[in-house]
Amino acid sequence: MAQRSAKDSLTRAILSKGCTPEEVTKREDDSGIEARSVSARIRTVADLLAHIEADLDRFEVASSEATKWEGLTADRETGEPVVTELHRVHVRLRPKGGPTTREVVEAMIEAAKKEIRRPKQKKQATKRGGKLQVVIVSDTHFGKYAWHRTTGGDDYDLGLAERLVGAAGRELVEVGDSHRPTRRVIAFLGDLFHYDTPSGTTTSGTPLERDGRLQKMIQVGCDSMLGIIERSAETCQTDVVIVNGNHDETLTWAWQRIAVERFRDSRNTNVSGEYRGRQYVRHGGNLLGFTHGHKAKKKLPQIMALEQSASWSECSYREWHTGHFHSQAAEWQRPIETLDGVVVRTAPALCPPDDWHSTHGFVGSRQCMETFIYDHDAGLVAMHISQPRIKKA
Repeated sequence: MAQRSAKDSLTRAILSKGCTPEEVTKREDDSGIEARSVSARIRTVADLLAHIEADLDRFEVASSEATKWEGLTADRETGEPVVTELHRVHVRLRPKGGPTTREVVEAMIEAAKKEIRRPKQKKQATKRGGKLQVVIVSDTHFGKYAWHRTTGGDDYDLGLAERLVGAAGRELVEVGDSHRPTRRVIAFLGDLFHYDTPSGTTTSGTPLERDGRLQKMIQVGCDSMLGIIERSAETCQTDVVIVNGNHDETLTWAWQRIAVERFRDSRNTNVSGEYRGRQYVRHGGNLLGFTHGHKAKKKLPQIMALEQSASWSECSYREWHTGHFHSQAAEWQRPIETLDGVVVRTAPALCPPDDWHSTHGFVGSRQCMETFIYDHDAGLVAMHISQPRIKKA
């Protein structure tokens, strides 16, 4: 009843002015804009927004209301009753805080309609004389555990392995980029994982001290090694070679399959699908062999000549890359030697000795990763050693 009396009073007040009924107020402050109208012409919220020329790019409607009623008055000249339809509209605007969910979705839909622009792959040079970089990743032993207070060396666990391998891989790829190679090989030479079974044993069943569960070891190890490949492919055509070790024969082939699927559609990355413990890469006059090194080490030059007879006769520079003996377990084993005209290298490992190696005196080995640069015709022309270190706790 009170509301109706207020409307009647407002009606009489407006009509008594003897003009088209319209009363609009607008108030603006830091919190936004508030507008009210009582009018026969302004009937909707949209009418009021248009009347006050609201900038809807900057503001959005926080609240609004529109009502109407009929007012009865007498014509001044004839005294006849006159019915007038009046409208009261109220709107409050607030500054936009960002795009609405609907606007975001609409923008995403519009963007999806456009042609996808893929990053341009660098065209790889095929000119004679281009250089080859080889990055050796061997004996990372993800899952190995070492504590300096019992070994006398550095600490090692999954977290430290992730940091060390990642840092060394990035450094070696960046060094290679400075030589502008036309091709890069990432060679994984086995014992990438410390153990091969849920019970924590090697492939042959030797029990080991370990850090973390099998699932975590696989996740951290694979992610770290995939990171090296992905970084390499950003700047150079990359070939990936994977051979098994004696600690992780099963997981090596699982890791290889993961890498094959990960880079199946990559134009800059090719992962070898060979399930062999010895694999080869040829670049110009260079013939390179890759194996873990725990079998047939002394026979590798003869095996290369037999398995790669055509390339053997055409290449003047021949070299094997091996791992396994990073602790220098055998007295006859040396980091580099020449056998029957073939250079045979034993790659170092980043991991320090664990309790078993320390107790048996297999200490003092280099803790690093290596990369090699080969000229198309002139063989090895440069190498670089990365030796990231972690401070003892």
